[in-house]
Amino acid sequence: MEAVTVLVGIAGGLGLLVFGMQVCSEGLQKMAAGRLKRMVKALTGRPLLALLSGALITFGLQGSNATAALVVGLVSAKMMTLAQALGVLLGSAIGGSLTAQLIAFKITKVALVLLFVGAMLHLFSRRSRQRSLGQAILGFGLLFYGMSVMSAAVAPLGGYPAVAEALVRLERVPLLEFLVGAVGTAVIQSSTAFLALLMTLASEGLLGPYAIVPFVLGAHVGGTIGGVLSSLGAPGREAKRAALANLAFKLANGLVFLPLYRPLTELVLATSGDVSRQVANAHTLFSLAMAVAFLPLSGRIARFMEWAFPDRHAGLAEARFLDESLLEVPELAVDQAHRQTVEMGRVLQEEMLDRVLPAVRLGSEEAWDRMAEAEQAMDTLYRKISRYLAGLGDTSLPDPLMERSIQVLYTANDLEHVGDLLMNVTQMARKIQQDDLELSPEGMEEIEGLFNQIRDSLRLALQAFATLDPGLASRVIKEHPRMLRLERELRFSHFGRMQSGNARTMATSSIHLDLVEAFLRIEGHAVNIAQVVMGIV
Repeated sequence: MEAVTVLVGIAGGLGLLVFGMQVCSEGLQKMAAGRLKRMVKALTGRPLLALLSGALITFGLQGSNATAALVVGLVSAKMMTLAQALGVLLGSAIGGSLTAQLIAFKITKVALVLLFVGAMLHLFSRRSRQRSLGQAILGFGLLFYGMSVMSAAVAPLGGYPAVAEALVRLERVPLLEFLVGAVGTAVIQSSTAFLALLMTLASEGLLGPYAIVPFVLGAHVGGTIGGVLSSLGAPGREAKRAALANLAFKLANGLVFLPLYRPLTELVLATSGDVSRQVANAHTLFSLAMAVAFLPLSGRIARFMEWAFPDRHAGLAEARFLDESLLEVPELAVDQAHRQTVEMGRVLQEEMLDRVLPAVRLGSEEAWDRMAEAEQAMDTLYRKISRYLAGLGDTSLPDPLMERSIQVLYTANDLEHVGDLLMNVTQMARKIQQDDLELSPEGMEEIEGLFNQIRDSLRLALQAFATLDPGLASRVIKEHPRMLRLERELRFSHFGRMQSGNARTMATSSIHLDLVEAFLRIEGHAVNIAQVVMGIV
């Protein structure tokens, strides 16, 4: 029964620690709202700056997973090269070691004070930045309180000879310790949490000094496994390249240093007399070693990864920007949803809008089939974007970020409706061909003229959305009254031809008017998109 109590205590302490890191990360992200990407982009111009940015961002976000998500997003958005990304990932290992150094200070006695101060700021502050600061402090409090819970749970194990003997035997097999460190970190999904557990066991005398190096090397590797697994399901190749390169760094680190664990242990023991500090120092040592070894080669490694995993042609319905791992950084996730919606607009323009006139004028079967495929892709992309943004939740997002996510959903929904309207147009074109009808030359000229103006309005609206340019959006909105007048003029002209007895006009009257109505509704969706850019939703 006591063994169960110990296990529950360790699990509970780990849970508090990991949750505290997440709470702290969310608070710091809110405080840095709008600055995170700019800071990374500004600091990644040179390899050393990329390394520094990786360390700072990882320490600030309290997790290398969040840094990896940020990096992959910037690479896929073409805002950062893969070589720069590899520098940031090497720096993220150093940033993780800074957190381990902080934990080694053993300030668990002030955990309750941090919890109180953080809770008061988070619950009762009126300003959002102060509430976010309170959330970050609350996260640190939970982290250190989790450490104290683990320490209290582990303490009784020292009185069990069987436990001590098992751990001594484990110390004789460094490869097994390495594997346990890798698997344990992968399960917990946090190398910092695993290091905290190591510190707790070592402080209670349950781990010998020669176990530190193999476990820490294994923790390095285990911290990358989650990123590799998530990248396998990611639509783009950028995530795979970055995740596999990061894993290769850590594996090479382990293969080189594991056989040397005894002399390295002597080096680590010489750095401090405190076992917790020794664990943290070992992690820092290996992180710095990786940076020294691989940072000068980041360009060559990036070129090799791009050669080994070349870009492939994406299907119309492939949401290549919606990487689930980016949900850990909401600001970047919303950016990627925006990029995917811009891509959705590109599919609409190139695969549907540009084929409408051939479908109506020539009755092109190829145009109809391609438009049908594109319309299905539009429906699929809208569902994927909606589900992706729903994964952010609605309670932890700052108001500006929530508004942006809603604007993206509005636009994606409008684009999906435009796709439906264009499919209705193809059905009208099919009816013209099947019934052996033909629009009058005057009617066809009016239809083409109206469509070209509608297409220009939609393209301008999509350009405004892509660049978030209110000036372009205002031009679309200002043109709307003129488009309404043009629609009435075209109806009047059509009815005039009917009264004059134009046979083609009379035979195709309902189709002609339906086409005019469909095009006008498309222009209405262009206005909706422009209003989103103007903040009118």
